[in-house]
Amino acid sequence: MERIKYFKPEYFNLMWLIIPIIILMIFAYSKRLMNIREFINPLLHSRIIGSLSKRKIIIKRVLQILVLALIIFALTGPQIGSKLVKLKRQGIDIVVAVDLSKSMLAEDITPSRLKKTKHEVKNFINELDGDRIGLVGFTSRAFIQCPLTSDYDAALMFLDLMDTSLLPQDGTSLAQAVKVAGTAFSDKDKKHKLLIVISDGEDHEAGISEAVAEVKEKGVVVYTIGIGSIEGVPIPVGNGFLKDSDGKTVITKLNELDLKKIASEGNGNYYYSSTGEAELKEIFTDIGRLEKKEYDERTFKDYEHRFQLILLLALTLFFIEIFMSESRKEITE
Repeated sequence: MERIKYFKPEYFNLMWLIIPIIILMIFAYSKRLMNIREFINPLLHSRIIGSLSKRKIIIKRVLQILVLALIIFALTGPQIGSKLVKLKRQGIDIVVAVDLSKSMLAEDITPSRLKKTKHEVKNFINELDGDRIGLVGFTSRAFIQCPLTSDYDAALMFLDLMDTSLLPQDGTSLAQAVKVAGTAFSDKDKKHKLLIVISDGEDHEAGISEAVAEVKEKGVVVYTIGIGSIEGVPIPVGNGFLKDSDGKTVITKLNELDLKKIASEGNGNYYYSSTGEAELKEIFTDIGRLEKKEYDERTFKDYEHRFQLILLLALTLFFIEIFMSESRKEITE
């Protein structure tokens, strides 16, 4: 015989409520008899009390207790019996490359470019369903912060750790970001792959077109999201602003031109990081158009919930208790 499983076994603790309820029932019955003796004409005592059936009263109270116990038992979610279910997981592989250069500390986007980026990526991951996600951080160098995974909690944990202190701050290379991100994808398929580069677009090295062409050969579609202001702002460092070797304050600007070019060459789209995060919705619309691939097929036991039968029994006993009279016989004049 298959063992009974419980979906919410912690609700068994509510069974302790039955003890004080039984005590209250006994007290209420005693109080009822006391009130009859106190407020009813003594000549009617024996007639009224005699008309009550102690057996029926006990049965009604037992039914009330049973109804309560059955409701609590139903809340525990008893599962009896099981069946084998095959689950096919479908989706695409997505790698998000996040710019970790010092320019991402600029506060032209509240609270800063990097914090806004991490907030957007977090919301993006929370909306995924079946897709695999990977993370890449980059400055002049790049590294895989989180390999492709369907464990979204793990991806969010790695995202929280991304910071400008993780890599050397000697410039920014979008080419390096795209190349390293390309290594995160499998070489088996030439589709079902999406790369999203989030950056202010400042690029201090050449070779981006070659890098995009390289990942395109693997079937990767490249999207870019620009973050920052075109006018430019200084980069906060400590109590002041970042300065160059000549002592001048460094101004960082959003370079939309390069980001648009990368997206165009990568058969993707460019989006500007807006306050309302409309670009994420547009990317999800585009993702919905991409062909999904089947990652794996898992077989697992799906246990049958039986709380409905228990609630039906509780409801039946409830109506029986309601319509059951406590009288031994009708009082006649």
